[in-house]
Amino acid sequence: MNELNLPIYDPARTTIKNMRNKGFEWEVIIDRYEILKELVLDDKIDNEIWGKLVKEQKEVYENQQFIKRGETDAALVSNNEDNGCYVPLDSQSSWQLYRKKLKEKGLRKESIDQLEENTLKLLRKLSRNTMDTGPIKGLVIGKVQSGKTASMAGLMAMAADWGWNTFIILSGMIENLREQTQERLISDLDDGNNYWHSLHKLSKRTDLGQRTQNLNFNERAPHRYLNVCLKNKTRLENLLGWFKEDPNKLKQMRILVIDDEADQGSINTNKLDEAERTRINKLIIELVNINANGVKPKAQNYISYTATPYSNFLNESADDSLYPKDFIGVLPTAEEYFGSKQIFGEEGADDEHRLDVVRLISEEDKERIKDLHTKPNNRMPRSLVQSICWFLNASSIMRLYNYKKPVSMLVHTSQIQLHHINLANVITDWIKDTESNVILQLCEELYKKEKGRFSVKEFREGFPEYPTPNEELNNYPEFSDMKQHILELIKSISHIMMDEEGELNYHKGIHLCVDNSSNTGVNDENMHVRLAYPSSSKLKELGTAPAFIIIGGSTLSRGLTIEGLVSTYFLRATTAGDSLMQMGRWFGFRKGYELYPRIWMTDNTFDQFQFLTSLEEELREELKEYELGNKNPSEYGPRVKNSPKVSFLRVTAKNKMQNAIQIDMDFSGASIQTIHFENNPKELRDNIEVTEDFLNNKCGKPIKSKISNSLVFKDIDFETIKEQFLLKIHFNERSRVFNDIKTFCDWFEQVKDKEIFKNWNVIVSSAGQIRDEGRITSEKEWKVGSYTLGMVNRSAKASSKKYGKDMINIGVLRGPRDLYADIDKTNAGNEFSNAKQSEVTRIRKEYGVEDVPQLIIYRIYRKSEARNKSKEVDAPNKRIDLDFSNDMIGYAKALTVKIDKVDTEDIEE
Repeated sequence: MNELNLPIYDPARTTIKNMRNKGFEWEVIIDRYEILKELVLDDKIDNEIWGKLVKEQKEVYENQQFIKRGETDAALVSNNEDNGCYVPLDSQSSWQLYRKKLKEKGLRKESIDQLEENTLKLLRKLSRNTMDTGPIKGLVIGKVQSGKTASMAGLMAMAADWGWNTFIILSGMIENLREQTQERLISDLDDGNNYWHSLHKLSKRTDLGQRTQNLNFNERAPHRYLNVCLKNKTRLENLLGWFKEDPNKLKQMRILVIDDEADQGSINTNKLDEAERTRINKLIIELVNINANGVKPKAQNYISYTATPYSNFLNESADDSLYPKDFIGVLPTAEEYFGSKQIFGEEGADDEHRLDVVRLISEEDKERIKDLHTKPNNRMPRSLVQSICWFLNASSIMRLYNYKKPVSMLVHTSQIQLHHINLANVITDWIKDTESNVILQLCEELYKKEKGRFSVKEFREGFPEYPTPNEELNNYPEFSDMKQHILELIKSISHIMMDEEGELNYHKGIHLCVDNSSNTGVNDENMHVRLAYPSSSKLKELGTAPAFIIIGGSTLSRGLTIEGLVSTYFLRATTAGDSLMQMGRWFGFRKGYELYPRIWMTDNTFDQFQFLTSLEEELREELKEYELGNKNPSEYGPRVKNSPKVSFLRVTAKNKMQNAIQIDMDFSGASIQTIHFENNPKELRDNIEVTEDFLNNKCGKPIKSKISNSLVFKDIDFETIKEQFLLKIHFNERSRVFNDIKTFCDWFEQVKDKEIFKNWNVIVSSAGQIRDEGRITSEKEWKVGSYTLGMVNRSAKASSKKYGKDMINIGVLRGPRDLYADIDKTNAGNEFSNAKQSEVTRIRKEYGVEDVPQLIIYRIYRKSEARNKSKEVDAPNKRIDLDFSNDMIGYAKALTVKIDKVDTEDIEE
């Protein structure tokens, strides 16, 4: 280890940085050594060490000039001063060795640089001495399978270079996932200046050589200790005993506790008015506040990582809890990541795109699956047959392209273990009993359909920012070239074979794995039943991509990485959104097989995922606003969209949201809009009459916007808007927020009394230029006062067909520039085309209208035509024409959050 990195030199570094900040040149700082020695420098620092420290700080300063803040979705809300850490530059530092490993794994330099920047931000929020201040507690939010483990490993590597010596990872509640995490982390962290030691199942009775008395936590020692511990009562109690065994060792430790999947197991689910906490929650709190007979560690830092943070925000926030009082960080998302936004789209987003990879399971097929769970037979539902055939197609393509890693299919239809066995038997029997030529025919028919439906062109439309050029994507081969690989796959289907020495052997057929907590892993026939991917040496020996069909429940819901996932059959019911999002094993990176993943699920489940996608994106946007507002996380936790009227999906389980304030995030900070419409002649006519009366008789005289083609009525009081418009308009039954419009009105009445918001501006959007006067010359025009406006064109999403002939979803109503229409500025530039909430907040604040709510009204032409048409019901980016009996009135509400004024504690339910 480079001795200059030791904390004993920190005061000297601070002196150098202070002098540099005051404008001293580097040569002058070196020359001042003799004077400084008499005044402030430690006796251990001689002239040579001083010179090295100045040179080191100069390199750091110059290196940091190249670290720019990119246009990412990262954010960091904090109440802490930065600790002054910087990126280690030594080639043998743990961080630089980790960078090298990431590069060897094929990560792009841009992604590694982004990880480095974010890791440094997190490290700077930690403390190397908490003996007087108490432990640091923070939260890091990632996305499901987006690289949280890479961030954890990076943070440990960089922290190790800065003197942290003890790393505890709390890893879920399932043992095989714990093992997977420990193996991955220790393989990612290479020895160099620091020596990494993997510790297992720690307790007072742990093996000699792993007890604290046998380990070296000395300040100058290069040893770094890593333990991955289950969130299990016995394991946690044993870990506490290990820490407390030797107080002299404990006080030498600089500890970093990383709570992986922190919304699982760590949350206190007992009622807050009960003295007894959930046992695991109590043990983790004891770990975070560890002491042995009054002796504390040198430093104690606790960081929780999760992709679904709702329970962390909505649960208790007392000082003695695990609430992230010190900072909340959001991990940036790599450009290559296939996440919920790419797969399900964000309903109502102005840049709505999604990949056309979801196929719907009919209600009839859903009932058939339920029958197969309890009464196995050969009547496989069509959707399950298709998902298996697609797995065979995709696996054969990947073998054809010489892909050598595992390829997988996931079947997740129930959490009941007997159902897993029954469904596994049905799938096995179908593959074995169906003639090979029939399977080939089914595969070919499906292949032709999928190849035509989701090409490279459609991929690029759905994921335009994906960094790999089209010509480098592995395109669809000819089916004739795939046949031999399909026949090779269906020739054999079995569990993983185990030899007499317990070694797993793999074949070129299909490995069927039933992965649940009741399986010990090996059956009576000495076959390994649970999922176990081959080691790198076994993969090399096999010479081709091994194929796996994995059937399971809770063990597949979190943490476990399903490698090469190309086909998912998903049929699970849940009312908790965080559980549902964690089940999305299809999220992640798909380098080399971008075109091939497919997912089968019900229409209702798709809607739930799309709802959660909007929630996830809004949460990230709101955290950016907190970052800009310099709010302390312990003063102001993000409000989560959690209205009781959203009955089809709660964001988290009720016992994990005991500190929640019943407030809908849409009401204060997000822009909401009507996108569902029904062809009901009377309601459409009523809405037009209400709107025309409201605009012509209740709002005064409008002015023309300088930003967009629209009229602006300024300074309209909320009582007029509520009584003359909101409570008179008919809303579609699928518009969840608008159907609860009275709750919104009550909420606004409460917050407006606190002078958070001013009177409203009403904006009426026009297609094309607004004429000051004159007659209507087309059925696409309408009058507002003396002005003639063009009706807007909004076609319907092709997926609207699933609602029936009289119901549509237009996807997006609002035009981005309309959010700025009431700003008084001429010659507006491109900055007024960005509809991201954080940018809208920034720009409206810049022009002094951040506290002015907006009501934006659109009259949609009843015969609007689509530009990008499709006949497919579930095609994501395709549109269909409108054919309504009358024009539609759509509107959007936009309320910019004022972080410095909103106090949710005063808002009643």
